[in-house]
Amino acid sequence: MSNGTSTSDESRDLDSTSSDGQDDRSRVQTSEPKGSPDENGKPPSSDGDGQQFKVDDPLFSQRKGVFQNKEMVRVGWVPDGDRIVGRDDYISTISSCLNDAVYGGAPNHISITGKTGTGKSLVSRYVTRRAVNAAVDDIRIGHTYLDCSKSSTEVQVISTIGQQLNDEDIYDEDEDIVKMPDTGLPKDKFYKRLWQILDHYDSAIIILDEVDLLKSDHVLMSLAKAVESNDTSCQIGIIAISNQINFFDELNPRTKSAFQTQELNFDPYNANQIQEILRGRDDAFRDGVLTDEVIPLVAAFSAQEHGDARKAMRLFRTAGELADREGADMVEEDHVRRAQDALEKDRFRDFLQGTPTQMKAACLSIAAKSLFSRDDYIITGELYDAYQQITNAIDMDTIGIRRFRDILDEMQLSQVIETKEVNMGKGGGRHNSHRLLHNPEAILDIVMEDSRFGDISKSSLKRFA
Repeated sequence: MSNGTSTSDESRDLDSTSSDGQDDRSRVQTSEPKGSPDENGKPPSSDGDGQQFKVDDPLFSQRKGVFQNKEMVRVGWVPDGDRIVGRDDYISTISSCLNDAVYGGAPNHISITGKTGTGKSLVSRYVTRRAVNAAVDDIRIGHTYLDCSKSSTEVQVISTIGQQLNDEDIYDEDEDIVKMPDTGLPKDKFYKRLWQILDHYDSAIIILDEVDLLKSDHVLMSLAKAVESNDTSCQIGIIAISNQINFFDELNPRTKSAFQTQELNFDPYNANQIQEILRGRDDAFRDGVLTDEVIPLVAAFSAQEHGDARKAMRLFRTAGELADREGADMVEEDHVRRAQDALEKDRFRDFLQGTPTQMKAACLSIAAKSLFSRDDYIITGELYDAYQQITNAIDMDTIGIRRFRDILDEMQLSQVIETKEVNMGKGGGRHNSHRLLHNPEAILDIVMEDSRFGDISKSSLKRFA
């Protein structure tokens, strides 16, 4: 057998836009011009991603722009190892767990937790790709990546895994190809077809991202017990990723028994690490277009939000896109600040969409306290006092302190606030205190778009705070 893999469209994009020096598919698109000059002798236009082409429609003709290869600053682009920062220990641990798969053996299952943007998916996909490329002799490793927020039912998971692994190249010439539909079969038939597909591989590495969004953890148990149950001869290793720290502790006992894992928790990036990550991607831009303030400022904003590298990359790219739209030759500090304001408003507007007015009032209370108070962290009681003044001012029902705490918990889960327990000293007791993770000015602007809050002015909010 030859060393073969099967990938989804997302994984194929991953391979074609990342590099580890081991596979022709991994080379990134360079900025070298392609195509011939036009009839006036001018070079073809650039799409900002390094590809050059002629644009005939003047509505879409483009200037040179600040980008050289925009793909490198997109969330989901998997870099080579030299560009992965501060994750050497995690890479080493995951590679140890997958090592046996390289020789056709059984990889260990891995459960990974950590906050959003800490590199969990990136490192898992990077190490998995390296394991596939390192497979010895004729060992065939299948690998697949699944976002459980998009495929959350048991049938959806099994169908998607099967479709991603079901490469025609794994079949002999005289062998019928297994068909794996999206729907229309009983669940046991989906499993049967998956086992038939997996039998063409020696080992398979299955990455389940956002695994806490699965509607049932039964699929974890089925995959983990597949060899033991004689369903398939393929040695399956599962990498299950969740932002919820306690998710794996709360699995069904039978699932926990079958799904024995190496546990990893990814720490957030600090500001220096985020700077290093961004400097490892600065060749996404053309030489000399980034002013000295851009990368430190992007890193500082992102470090304030739990060290989220995804948000850092999104801000980095958005600042460049803003400069492009304005026809600027340089990406400057002002582009970063305005991009940050725009992204924060977009994120918070998405969070508030469809939420009850009580949530908006609670958000307004912590935004006001954050803007007009000297304290970064505000205890629950002080927030509740401000909330009561806001609801009284607009003649709105006031919920009790217990329900208010529930709303704060929802805000923490959605990463609107950060919560920690503080000791108020002798006689003061222990209290939860909360820090806003967004620009309070932006939150005030968005909440006050609701006509219910139209009568509240910023000066009155200052009094409430």
